[in-house]
Amino acid sequence: MNPKLTTRTGARLWTRRDMLRVGGGAAALVTLTMAGCSPDGGGTREGSGNTTPDPNRPNEAPGLTDRVEAGDLPPLEERLPVESDRLIVETPEFGEYGGTYHGAVLGQGDDPWLSRMIAYEPMLRVDPAIEEVGLPGTFKAIEVNDDATRFTIRMREGLRWSDGEPVTADDVMFAIEDVYFNTDLYPVPPTLLAVNDEPCQAERVDDHTVVLRFPRSKGDFIDEASRNANWDQTNLLFFPKHYLQDFLPHLNDRAQTLAQEAGFGDWTSYWEDRIQWWNNPERPVLYAWIVTNPLNQGTVTVLERNPYYWKVDPEGAQLPFIDRLEFEVVQEEEVMLLKGVNGELDFHARHFNYDQNKPVLAEGRQDGGYDFVTVETTSMNRLIVALNLNHQDEELREIFQNKDFRIGLSHAIDRQDIIDTVYQRQGEPWQAAPHADSEFYDEEFAKQYTQFDVDLANQHLDAAGLTEKDGEGFRLRPNGERLQFQIDITDLFPEWAPAADMITQYWAEVGVDAQVNPIERTLFYDRKLPDANAFDASVWAGDGGLKIEMLEPRWYFPNGNESNFGVQWAEWYASRGTGESALEPPPETRRQMELYRQIPLEPDPEAQKELFRQILQIAKEQFYAIGVALPTDGYAIKKNNLHNVVESYPDSWLHLTPGPVNIPTWFFSD
Repeated sequence: MNPKLTTRTGARLWTRRDMLRVGGGAAALVTLTMAGCSPDGGGTREGSGNTTPDPNRPNEAPGLTDRVEAGDLPPLEERLPVESDRLIVETPEFGEYGGTYHGAVLGQGDDPWLSRMIAYEPMLRVDPAIEEVGLPGTFKAIEVNDDATRFTIRMREGLRWSDGEPVTADDVMFAIEDVYFNTDLYPVPPTLLAVNDEPCQAERVDDHTVVLRFPRSKGDFIDEASRNANWDQTNLLFFPKHYLQDFLPHLNDRAQTLAQEAGFGDWTSYWEDRIQWWNNPERPVLYAWIVTNPLNQGTVTVLERNPYYWKVDPEGAQLPFIDRLEFEVVQEEEVMLLKGVNGELDFHARHFNYDQNKPVLAEGRQDGGYDFVTVETTSMNRLIVALNLNHQDEELREIFQNKDFRIGLSHAIDRQDIIDTVYQRQGEPWQAAPHADSEFYDEEFAKQYTQFDVDLANQHLDAAGLTEKDGEGFRLRPNGERLQFQIDITDLFPEWAPAADMITQYWAEVGVDAQVNPIERTLFYDRKLPDANAFDASVWAGDGGLKIEMLEPRWYFPNGNESNFGVQWAEWYASRGTGESALEPPPETRRQMELYRQIPLEPDPEAQKELFRQILQIAKEQFYAIGVALPTDGYAIKKNNLHNVVESYPDSWLHLTPGPVNIPTWFFSD
């Protein structure tokens, strides 16, 4: 180790060579065991001990007090909601104001990590363990009548956008009537605001009350209102009317002109640009920090404290405690990993937190001044291979839709070999079935066809009608050509490429010629759009295995573009058969779609679960996609001087984790 390579504190600085020596780095494929890598196997967690508040502790950041005294800001009491409407956040320790958080993002397209860290402000919250929904969020409460047809939204009096403008029922009505019911933006009403595509009626009762009335029971409304609050989910307090109304033609005659002056071809494109809070510092938000240097400019994304943030700790101190967030924009995962090992990241849980990188991070903990936080998986599979059951080649489609063919491919995979070689012996063979800890767990579903048996694989492939082979032993299609196809993968997880390579080798042993096709993520998504339908097979993770199963059923029946095994079936479901690229599914799949549409109509949660179990039973029988391994928990890294961070949390994009763990309460000790 070069003694000159040290941090400001004198800790040794890690290099790429050091990481390769230990086994880290996104490109490395290692088979080290995880002994000695547990969270308590090194490093320390020091607490500041401030569980009793200092009587002299201020209730606002000193910098804000200076601005109040200078006349640049109203007093704290005028910036917060009325006392009864403030959201009080319990904290393990009473925080201290100050400090700059140092993080990183992978390129200028890594807004999802910023969303996870900053943008978790849903209408209703979930608890940090994602076990209880419907907790107060940006809305003070949502009251439900007995048959779940009327929902009364109670807003927080005195809540303000980050520019100081009041948040009122007008913002909610704007979101509903001018955004979500705007067919230029949403051709079909969002599911939160409709039952079987029939929209609700919204009534503004007063400045802080809105009533939604549905034509039938909307039994999943509270669950859906408790999902993440970013741009990709329906959020009735995401659109500040006073700012965004200028970009809608029906409210501003100059909207198209404004778009053209800004360099956009049409107003819808400019609208999408203006709502992107991570790239638009002008856009008011309800977040604890406000973007001052956007993600799409420069090498550091900067956020400053929101003086109008509406949450306080139990002693009335306004959150957040940390003054400023800085996310360095890096271009390589390996560079991000180096920054983590060297203690340059205060908290991180994205891009480099893979099994093969844990040894190098474990070894760097003492010098880097950080430790591990457990990230509990909600996924049910590390890697799922989805054959395109809607393939545009009719003969290949027929082969892929043959269940014996899929069963044969499944039995041909030596899952334990992949687990031992690629996944550090972490996990167990598993299909695309709910997690072992799920209330919907079905052992038979999870373990079916996972036995590695070449003879059994060949029997099923023969039963699929693929008995003829060429001179090299590869099976022939009915037209006499060799059966060949590609498996599209992205670099989202570095383990996917070596695991997929192993799978194609196993399949070659039973006469199936498949090739791995690494492509960029945008192209991956473009190829699997229903109107393109230009892929043979793909690899993705097993989302929706635990705690969010009913909200994320992509692998259990084709419900959207993430159901990679049947995207045109999914379009048939989403469009009710009217989509230009829609393909009518088989009767069993249509039955699943009918059952899923019944769930929100059922007010009783237990009845909803019973409907979902019927969907899972059909998924088990249909065997749509081929799973490999049940994932184990992951990890994040956290600096030892960062406080009020939980020891573990579940991972869920639907809930923008780690957002639910109350990041605005985090603070630094000296």
